[in-house]
Amino acid sequence: MRNPNSPMPRYHRIYLVLRQKILSGIYDEGGLPAEFSLMEQYRAARVTIRRALSELHDEGLIIRRRGYGTFVNVDRVRDTATPPRMCGLLDSLLEAVADTSVQVVAFSMQPCPAPVRLALRLAEPDDALHVARVRLHQGIPVSLITTWSPPHVAPLLSPDALQQQPMLALMESGGIRIGDADQVLSSCLADAPAAALLDEPVGAPLLSVVRVVRDTDGDPVQWLRGLYRPQCYDYRMALTRAGDDKARIWLARDLATAVR
Repeated sequence: MRNPNSPMPRYHRIYLVLRQKILSGIYDEGGLPAEFSLMEQYRAARVTIRRALSELHDEGLIIRRRGYGTFVNVDRVRDTATPPRMCGLLDSLLEAVADTSVQVVAFSMQPCPAPVRLALRLAEPDDALHVARVRLHQGIPVSLITTWSPPHVAPLLSPDALQQQPMLALMESGGIRIGDADQVLSSCLADAPAAALLDEPVGAPLLSVVRVVRDTDGDPVQWLRGLYRPQCYDYRMALTRAGDDKARIWLARDLATAVR
């Protein structure tokens, strides 16, 4: 748990880990480990562990009984909405899954950040179409998708249309032929705007996907950054062994794309 470069207080990082274990059922009626055990496990001072436990207590997730230990408030955990879990190709899966909806929270032409401008091959004065959408599954936010597109794409899109159809489908309906894309999958911490939209605490870990989509002529038509609540997803692969005896490796055979 030691990361001197993290802007998140250490007690809060421990709180997030303990909270996840409570909500996932790893800690149940049997209770949490003793304070000294948590101190040893997380290599943290007692005051740090107590601060993390205090956060859980304030949230109503644990009950502390002097002389007996710390126990999960089962009724509170049961009432706490746990986001539905999915497995598959993140936003591609979400677009195909029933019981999902989209809220368009930003839609405007504006100057884009320098890295986006370079990726879209735009001149410095050019504005780009900025769109931000929150996708919900069963009414619970699971992803925040921010896109930038060149000016010629803007007439093909509208907030109302984006609530009904995927953005690339609207582009293709407008005559743009989608070719290929480059994508980077990593992680990041939720800033204040993302945390508010995804119903997560500031600094919570998120899955991050950055993608640049090009048409069949090789021209960029979309820069996308997707932020995903990791507790909502399972990535499941079927693997098979391949290669000769000296260099046998695992290869992905397929991906599950079902909703839990």
